[in-house]
Amino acid sequence: MRDFALIHLNGVRREVRGRDALMMVADWLRSELGLTGTKIVCAEGDCGACTVLRAFVRPGSDPTAPLNFEMINACIMTVAQIDGSHIVSVEGMRCGDELSPAQEAMRTCHASQCGYCTPGFVMAISGMVERHAQADARTAANYLTGNLCRCTGYLPILEAAVAVRATEKHSVAGRYSNAQHVADSVAATSQSMRIDHAGVTLVAPVSVREAVTYAALTPGTRVIGGATDLGVQVNKGWSLPSALMSLHLIGELYESKITRRGVSVGARVSLAEVRRMSEGVAPEFARFLNLFASPQIKNVGTLVGNIANASPIGDTLPFLLIAGGEVHVASRPGGKGAVQRRSIPMTELFTGYKKLAVEPGEIITHVTFDRTQPGEMLRLSKVSKRKDLDISAVSGAFSVTITARGRASAPILSSARIAYGGIAATPMRMTDAEAALCGELTSERIERVAQMIAASIAPISDVRGSAAYRRVIATNLFRRFADEVLCG
Repeated sequence: MRDFALIHLNGVRREVRGRDALMMVADWLRSELGLTGTKIVCAEGDCGACTVLRAFVRPGSDPTAPLNFEMINACIMTVAQIDGSHIVSVEGMRCGDELSPAQEAMRTCHASQCGYCTPGFVMAISGMVERHAQADARTAANYLTGNLCRCTGYLPILEAAVAVRATEKHSVAGRYSNAQHVADSVAATSQSMRIDHAGVTLVAPVSVREAVTYAALTPGTRVIGGATDLGVQVNKGWSLPSALMSLHLIGELYESKITRRGVSVGARVSLAEVRRMSEGVAPEFARFLNLFASPQIKNVGTLVGNIANASPIGDTLPFLLIAGGEVHVASRPGGKGAVQRRSIPMTELFTGYKKLAVEPGEIITHVTFDRTQPGEMLRLSKVSKRKDLDISAVSGAFSVTITARGRASAPILSSARIAYGGIAATPMRMTDAEAALCGELTSERIERVAQMIAASIAPISDVRGSAAYRRVIATNLFRRFADEVLCG
């Protein structure tokens, strides 16, 4: 088991050990390497000033394929988590004496004001150019949702993003896809990793069997995927847990597939990939994921991580509750014998605030959910202070199937499914309200079910909204959906 994280940074090979491996990437770049172009402002993954580009050759994938660079937040990931990655910071964007296309566009469009956010915008635009040789205004705006400018004046920045043009000479993938470096990364990531420093141990096994064995023999181990929440907590003064396990070296957990029933997503599949997969099988979920965090977060965060976090305001959870979601777990009791696997329906998963029906030593390996059926009307909603990049106060998932039309063409519902987040200690499926909604849909039935929902929920008051506010929002989200169904 190696004792270092292997990073190729701006084309230079680095082995990172001990304390440095447990630092946040942005802190490591700035304080240990003197690469201060990467800025730290919010330290929460909200502002994008710390954006860098990352490529990672997944275990079991084709090592000869060009590297795929995606933007990530460097402020909330430890160096150990980017083990095996190829990282490009803003210092690596310059090509000889020439600025990169993104840098040149920012200069030409006078898009830099105080300049502190500029490196992050350069990297976000560069990440966009890696996928889109020329972007329209909407694409550019979507890619920049994770970057904030305190001086205001976004128009020149957006103009720069639209004006930029990809060139083969300046391609990040073209410049940094070094075959020897890739082979080096593949060789390193075929070995397990263990980092020890100051009472903290972070391990990265290479198989599910190794992972569940370690979990069984090391009670209290915290399993991390993107660890975006953990990064924020550490930046706010919390200590790292004493036992951490990263799943980034397990090839099986990157597997995802579309089946006849729906979608199967491994624990290491990013939310960005889930969104792309869902476009054809659950398009409403794909649309909803556009509002889920920034591109930087979606490129790192995982659907399994959102589930395992067990927050009652996890945005994906109401959808999974009504879409036949199941989590699949693995364990090896006592660290001996065969790996045992079982599945848990999402409707049985949440047992209390931040508590799951996952036993000690079990690891969630993947999650499945059903495809949206023909004739099914599905809507997902969230209410938050900001449209993009914000945690919801209340989220809702609503689905009905219309089988016929009754009097005055009123729809007759054969099935209904309703779930909420933010209204109780856990996300909730509203089975009584679902049963009451079935039948001929009328204004009277809608209001009766709305009142039933209001009476059956017990939201709390916090910084995102009062209990009364949440109750009103929950019922109004339902009314809006039901009126849409009624009006056809």
